[in-house]
Amino acid sequence: MIKPKRWGDTYFDRRNWKTYNEQLVKRGEFFLDLNFVENWQEELATMNSGKMGAPFQFPNSLIQLQAVWHAKRIPCRMIEGITRQLAEMGKVWDYNDYTTANRRINKLACQLTLPTGNNLTLFSDGTGLHVVESGEYLREKYGKKNRRWVQVVILGDPDTKEPVSFEVNLIQRSELDSAKQQLLELRKKKVSIKCFGGDGSYDEIALWNQLVYNEIEPIIKPDKNAVVPSGSRERDKNVLERNDLGYDLWAREHGYGHRWPATEGIFSAVKRIFGEQIHARSERGIIQEAKIKFWAYQKMKRYGEA
Repeated sequence: MIKPKRWGDTYFDRRNWKTYNEQLVKRGEFFLDLNFVENWQEELATMNSGKMGAPFQFPNSLIQLQAVWHAKRIPCRMIEGITRQLAEMGKVWDYNDYTTANRRINKLACQLTLPTGNNLTLFSDGTGLHVVESGEYLREKYGKKNRRWVQVVILGDPDTKEPVSFEVNLIQRSELDSAKQQLLELRKKKVSIKCFGGDGSYDEIALWNQLVYNEIEPIIKPDKNAVVPSGSRERDKNVLERNDLGYDLWAREHGYGHRWPATEGIFSAVKRIFGEQIHARSERGIIQEAKIKFWAYQKMKRYGEA
């Protein structure tokens, strides 16, 4: 069998495999990291300060750990059993029942930790997660076509290979519209963005002009039949350059290939670790389960690299 020619230059693996292997091993420790127990009472005191109604009995750190277990398809009743065993061993102060765990997990704010660096390069793309237990309710409400998939659109960083922002939708939304909304939210949070890129589905004149206006370099693949002038000087410049140099050289000059580790690489990692199936039945549970997968991936990855 003749091995097909690889796209682009010859690949040289410069990864330090000893270090990387240790990072992957350390991710396993994340599932049983109980360091938060030392601050159990202090965290509860902070959470209950000024709270109206019944006080919290279990800190968010415990719920976050249980959410990661749940993302690995451990049912809440089994999560109660694991936590009860840890309590009997004296590893945690107390255990919560499965109802409390399920309620707190579904209310968990799955917010990504924003990068601290300046001039980020971000790429956007979308994927689908399979809803395997959607039932008749979602089929009747959203139709046969949409009932079995939940859409996730991310903005990823090719340097850290982490999601910087994501949006989960039950009803399929344009990846372009979702990415534009996420870009707006990141700018409101004062995240410094140098470049933004995407595949041909992001080739919209309004987006090109919006990026230039905000002093963000577009790395978007123009349509192969694009005409000049188009209403965007930056797009026209890229179209002429692509036609002159050819697609391969244009992509290399602009770093378009970095789109893969910033999007497809993240999708692949999340699905390999947590699976691409959603088992929740309610709308809220489906969206939350999808969010937890990407939120937990970032936490686990950073834990392994710490």
